[in-house]
Amino acid sequence: AASAVMFARTRTAAAAAGALVRAARSPLGAERAFGALAGRRAGVECASSSVMRFCAREYSSAVRARMVGWAHASRRGFASDGVKSERSLTEALLEEHAHESAAYEPSETATAGPPAPFELHETKGDAEVTLTRKFGDNDAEEVTVTFIAQEDPYEEDDFDDEDFDIDAEAEDGTTEDDDVDGLNDDEDAITISFNVVVSKTDGSAYLDFDCLTDGEIIEIRHVGFEAFDEVNPVIGTTYSGPNFEDLEESVQDKFHDYLEERGINADLANYIIEAHLDKEQREYTSWLERVAHFVKK
Repeated sequence: AASAVMFARTRTAAAAAGALVRAARSPLGAERAFGALAGRRAGVECASSSVMRFCAREYSSAVRARMVGWAHASRRGFASDGVKSERSLTEALLEEHAHESAAYEPSETATAGPPAPFELHETKGDAEVTLTRKFGDNDAEEVTVTFIAQEDPYEEDDFDDEDFDIDAEAEDGTTEDDDVDGLNDDEDAITISFNVVVSKTDGSAYLDFDCLTDGEIIEIRHVGFEAFDEVNPVIGTTYSGPNFEDLEESVQDKFHDYLEERGINADLANYIIEAHLDKEQREYTSWLERVAHFVKK
């Protein structure tokens, strides 16, 4: 029952809660949160009272930040009054770097590291983050979780829907948004995609899960299976597996249980969100510094 709740498929309220939690932690997110609450999300209830309290506290901080002009700055909260100055590009980049370095503080969750026994693997300059652990008798399996801490430079809401005919109806009467299986029921909801590979340590086979999370709920989108047969190798295209939503509900539930047994649970989902934000912020700050040195005369 607990598993069913954790991986519930009715996600509108929980997705809204997760989005607000993330939104309150960055200047851009604060801006979006204002727009979201002014629009459809006004009145949407959070998934739990604890999440509701957290959303309210974080959003209040964002409100205060906006009142002092934080959210009126640039996409990353750059301290600028909008008046054209004589600063060079290098000076502007270094000022932004100093601002971000001073303003940012990682969350306790990100600082504490992944839930045990997962181990964190990352490299400065590389947006890919990997978490690994062993599982089973004699550590017969290895579980690898991977996500990319990289903002999409061309987010959908940066474009005019009418220009790209995003909401145009297809012949069957559905729209492009309908095909996302409810994930974008609230277009302001923010989710992070990640990959889970459960492999036999002898290298004989593995399961490959494509997942999404909003920091509380985990959704499986696809499960692939690969086995290595040196005697009768597959020639051509390996069958990738069915659409996950087409599986019997009982089978879907058992896949969720399978992942939960291996530590892919709400605690890890929360860490993925926080680690994603932390890694992306650190890489952004580093990028500012490196580009400033490159363009320096």
